[in-house]
Amino acid sequence: MRRLLSGLVLSLGLLAGTAHADAAKLYFGAGFSDGTVDIANGSEKSLGTLSASVGLQLLDFVGVELAVGTASDQTGSVLSEPLVTYQAALLRLGYRWDRTGIYVLGGQARLDIDDTFNNSDAGNAFGFGINLFGNETTALNFHYLDFDDGAFSVASIGFQYYFGGFR
Repeated sequence: MRRLLSGLVLSLGLLAGTAHADAAKLYFGAGFSDGTVDIANGSEKSLGTLSASVGLQLLDFVGVELAVGTASDQTGSVLSEPLVTYQAALLRLGYRWDRTGIYVLGGQARLDIDDTFNNSDAGNAFGFGINLFGNETTALNFHYLDFDDGAFSVASIGFQYYFGGFR
């Protein structure tokens, strides 16, 4: 797991020259989510989640994305005392037409879940989403991510900003 994340970070570092040369391929986003964590007794707990992502479109349909998030059942403690935090390195495959883009995500994630719920700490992450562009650079984003075979999942609404536009 650590080697995979290190390899992805190294790959992004090697591509940084490309990203610097063509900033239109770089994007970032932020969102609010309703997260669900599996509790050890078999039930689920709903959590409010804040998430952020940064990505690089390598080709029109292929990109890489790094995502982070934090979740809690109390709004005052989402950042100060989260029950779940995650970091993910994802491959993004998608298609864009007019002002709409759809995509699927897959990769590896590290989860830090409060021990009273679940002791899962790493696993696969899979998801899908849609971007609805209001202008050339900003999109309303809806996506769903599932971590570690359902140990934690998020359904998110947010925005993404594409430097230089999405075309």
